[in-house]
Amino acid sequence: MMRRIWNYTVSGAIGGLFIGFWLAMLFSKLNSLNRLFPSSPAFISHFDSELTATAVAGGMWMAMGVVFSLSSLIFWVERWSITKKTVLHFIVTYVLFSTLAVVSQWFPFNFAYFANFTIIFIIIYVVMWMIEMRKARQTIAEINQKLAKK
Repeated sequence: MMRRIWNYTVSGAIGGLFIGFWLAMLFSKLNSLNRLFPSSPAFISHFDSELTATAVAGGMWMAMGVVFSLSSLIFWVERWSITKKTVLHFIVTYVLFSTLAVVSQWFPFNFAYFANFTIIFIIIYVVMWMIEMRKARQTIAEINQKLAKK
């Protein structure tokens, strides 16, 4: 189990860094900037250089990746129902990711922005959940079909 946790931690950190970097590139480009902005100007202003801000943002992206990677281990607990796993996974990812988003100053810490973030998070979570459930049903159908042939 410790090996699995380590592997999930490393892959989550690498994935988070990769996704965070490319999202920062995308948002920098969409805002017609000539240089990389790793996060909001408010976040960057806390550091003595853009390089330091980028390094810290990279650490935040890695932490976000680790949150999502390690939280997926919840689904390995066989004695829990899928509902319990999903609710717990939602709570863990929402609380930890929201905290990292606020610390990264992706939005001001006020009700309107936080409510908007929460709605977007829920929509994305539900869509991802629906995709995963469809894949699981398809896998089960394929297994049942193979069993029926025997």
